[in-house]
Amino acid sequence: MDDSVLQVLLRRAQVRDAERLEQFFRGFNEVSFCEWQDARFLRGVLLQDTTTAYLAVDASGEVVGAVIGGMLGTRGTINHLAVSPAHRTRGLGQRLVEAASADMKRVGVLRMFLFVDDANLAGKRFWAAQGFCEPRGEITFERDL
Repeated sequence: MDDSVLQVLLRRAQVRDAERLEQFFRGFNEVSFCEWQDARFLRGVLLQDTTTAYLAVDASGEVVGAVIGGMLGTRGTINHLAVSPAHRTRGLGQRLVEAASADMKRVGVLRMFLFVDDANLAGKRFWAAQGFCEPRGEITFERDL
């Protein structure tokens, strides 16, 4: 593993990190971050026991990676994951996924899922390398409330 990844601290995201999470995720076009997912909304999410969220912070205190997801019964979801370009392909994304996965496994989650935009080829490769596969015959429906 690259030394720069070892110098990055992973820590649980706290309610006080909501603004930093919002700013970080909004910096990536490939992250489908909705306009209503502002710091106020994220504070509420981070207060929930069913949320898993981690920040990756470099030696200067800058956020260089983050993951946020949730759990319901035996299923869990990764809602957002991003790693700064300078820290990609060094194992940081994998560390973030492993941290969220460990939280989910501890409470009995048996299956994780996530959504990747069809055009996000790098994202598809990353998630496949983490052991995720495209479900056969499933179509996702969604709507904003």
